[in-house]
This record gives sequence, structure tokens and C-alpha cells, in this order.
Amino acid sequence: MFSALENVDEITSGKLFAPHFTDKARIAEYISGLPVASTFVILSFFYTNLMEYYVPRVEGGSLVLPIYLPEDFRAPFVDPVTATGPAVREIISKPEKYAGETLPIVGDVVSPREMVRVFQDVTGLQAEYRDAFTYDGLARNFPELVADDLHAQEILGMVNYAAEYGYFRQDRDLEWSRSIDPEALTWEQFLRATGWRGEARSYGL
Repeated sequence: MFSALENVDEITSGKLFAPHFTDKARIAEYISGLPVASTFVILSFFYTNLMEYYVPRVEGGSLVLPIYLPEDFRAPFVDPVTATGPAVREIISKPEKYAGETLPIVGDVVSPREMVRVFQDVTGLQAEYRDAFTYDGLARNFPELVADDLHAQEILGMVNYAAEYGYFRQDRDLEWSRSIDPEALTWEQFLRATGWRGEARSYGL
């Protein structure tokens, strides 16, 4: 079993640069050619990214959430801490059924606008979306992330890929993980389970 991602270079015909996606896809392709049974999982964007890498800040009495996607773009998200185990357990328990499969792990499909609204509803805190999707937005909110030009290119390549082509290939079964794990956390459930109110947290992922 291997945790893969989509091949951005192939899907975009080299238009977008996201080597941490493409390289994992190429490793998965190599594994598929070996004389061993293999199954692959692809995790959605992590909820925890907002806690570790895109941490909110207080601005003018509101909590500002700089998010790396367009405000109304609905994308797949997941809690990697609680959703990975049930998916792996299911695959290990039925190796023949899942041999050769690539399976998405999804907790919720939600837009940044919806994420901010739900965050306000759950926490009672005033919150606002900020653009961390464009280069200018990323630079304004997280100048440290654009200090390394190659790193900035990779971040922007990843998010532009997701917004333009979709995070997953069109033939992926986005309902699979919730069908085998109905208790996979939605964004609202994740906020309630973790008690997160905008502070930085580290998960070591």
C-alpha cells in the first residue's frame, strides 16, 4: 500500500508545476509495474493545513483565515489523523478486492466561504476569508512561503491545478471512503472534535 497523489505534470500536459504530486504519482506507477499486489490511497487536502501552515491571525477584531483556494471553489478535504486508519484497515482486510485500485480518502467537499461560515457558527468567533491562492495573496499573508521562489512555484502549481482541473481525476470514486467509514469527519465535525479556534497547532505530518 502506498499513499499517492495525482500526476499533475501528465494531467496538465506540463503546464503546472507540482512535483510533490507528480513524483508520488510516478512512484505509484513504478510500484504498479512490480510483481507484487499493490493498492494506493490519495488523501484530500488536510483540514490540519490551516492549523500548521496557513495559520489564521487577528486583524481588526476578526480572525482572518488565509486559505489557499478561491473563496467559492469547493474542494475535497479530510482529517488525516482519523480518516487514514479506517481506509487502510478496510484495504488490508480485503486485499484481493482492492488490488490495483487507487482510492480517494475524503471527509468533506467544501469551499473556503463555507469553511469560514462553519468556523464562525461552531466557535462563535468573527472570521473572514483572505486570499492565499494567488501569488500576491500568498505573499501578503505568508511572505515566508514565497521567500523561496521554487517553493512558491510548487505551492501555486498545486492550488492552481486543483482549482482548474480538480483535485482528483474525474474517474475517482469520491464516495468510497465515506461508504466504508461513515463517521469520517466533516469540516464541522472536525472543528467540534478538535476544539480548534484558530491557534497554531502541529501534527508532525
